[in-house]
Amino acid sequence: MRPVCVRSVIIVTSPSEIRGLIRLARGLPDFVREPYSVEQAKEIVQRGMQRRDQALLDKVEHAVFGHARSPYRALLRHAGCELGDVRELVRQNGVEGALERLRDAGVFVTFEEFKGLAPAVRGNASFEFRAEDFDNPLTNPHFRGSTGGSSGRATRIQFDLDHTGQVAPQWTLWFAAHGWLAPDRPLVIWWPGHAGAAMGHLLALKAGKPYTKNFVQVRPEALRDRVGAALVHGLVRRAGGLSKPEFAPTHATDRVGAYLTGLVEQGMRPCVNCSPSQAIRVGRAVAERGKTLDGVTFWLGAEPTTPTRRRAIEGYGAVAVPLYGFSEGGNVGNQCPNGIDDDVHIALDAYALIHRRRAVRDQEQVDALLFTALRPACPKVLFNTEIGDYGVLETRQCGCDFDELGMTRHVHTVRSFDKLTGEGMTFVGADLFDLLEGVLPQRFGGAAGDYQLIEEQDADGLTRYRLLISPAVGVVDESAAAGVFLDGLASKRKHYRYMATAWRDADLLRVERAPPIATGRGKVFPFRTLGRS
Repeated sequence: MRPVCVRSVIIVTSPSEIRGLIRLARGLPDFVREPYSVEQAKEIVQRGMQRRDQALLDKVEHAVFGHARSPYRALLRHAGCELGDVRELVRQNGVEGALERLRDAGVFVTFEEFKGLAPAVRGNASFEFRAEDFDNPLTNPHFRGSTGGSSGRATRIQFDLDHTGQVAPQWTLWFAAHGWLAPDRPLVIWWPGHAGAAMGHLLALKAGKPYTKNFVQVRPEALRDRVGAALVHGLVRRAGGLSKPEFAPTHATDRVGAYLTGLVEQGMRPCVNCSPSQAIRVGRAVAERGKTLDGVTFWLGAEPTTPTRRRAIEGYGAVAVPLYGFSEGGNVGNQCPNGIDDDVHIALDAYALIHRRRAVRDQEQVDALLFTALRPACPKVLFNTEIGDYGVLETRQCGCDFDELGMTRHVHTVRSFDKLTGEGMTFVGADLFDLLEGVLPQRFGGAAGDYQLIEEQDADGLTRYRLLISPAVGVVDESAAAGVFLDGLASKRKHYRYMATAWRDADLLRVERAPPIATGRGKVFPFRTLGRS
């Protein structure tokens, strides 16, 4: 690894982060030295399944009641619930049953509360939480950085070898189920270059199947993020014997497509980790050269694998396999070989999911997903917590290897509320409100209600955005308006810089002079998701 200037490291990192990086450097060789075998991974997951009740109670005892600043401790005590009560609920009702009883008593955290965007109001009581209040007090992360994943306000990613090691058995079994551990299945990743992305490399190493090619889609812009990412990725590359990354921005689809078809021509069947949008773009580029993606598998994250997107990817000859996870909590579930659309088996050794019926911006009712993390080292303490998604929960068997482990709980048709998630990039609603109702009217004229951001998909499921400006505003330089909008996003939060760069690179935003679109109830919101254009 090429050394990074020590002076720069001191400038952009705190003493605690430097100590964490030193621990990471010392711990990595042992971590990657012995990958999990499929048998070892299965034993670990089976043990996790057998002790779900105790895992939840351990988390509640030590990370909730044992932590004075825990938001969940405040909510539990407001509901008149102590540790002994939780134990009795779990004994009588099991994990999910106990969580449902607690939800009904007001023990849950909304997406807005989780991000520190709104107070938690329960009856006559009101609680103010910060995003960092949900950090796991039982862990000592090796590195803290930011990422553009689905994580909202002041997003921080905690890089921790213990958590990575706890996630890796599920990945090992997932790889084995799809046959990706075979020597003719090289792994390729095309992802942003933030420090958190290094976790994917470590998971693959721990499964005994390191990535053979690393395409970096977006580089960090801030000096502190660049140095942090360089240090973390450099340490991982050195420990794992990995090759250096190759910068391939969003529009570099010809180059990525040529690499993949070249592997196929050599008798390989590559597996590519990227977003659905990027997979579609690669398929288009390859098709324009008169070729197909036969033999290529895309395993997809960061944005929904809708039926339209999946059909588009498979129409180019590739296989599409979604996973489900999020930056703060890691892997939640994976699709087995029998899966359809975006259906995944929930990793029940790691998570319990239940529903909470709630209203979103236009008062539509959705079944929001509440997450409870059972892994001891999960970076966030999640206890009936929304992450901004809703979806369908089902219990059924499909005849795969995960059924044999007892993982018969599925989630599918997962979508986001109060945030935009195209291109694997997430913007939280409150930030968009400020730009569309404040910044743009102040700069170009008009008022709140004259500007609206529309998220929709083309025929292949690629996300597109329209910035609608009411004709009543008068003359507006459309190019300048788009620039102010994207610059405003980039200035809001550090991790938004990745997103704004990706939007520019993919030319996702266009300005239209048209009245904002109202809902069926006549309401006009600053941003809307319309589906296919």
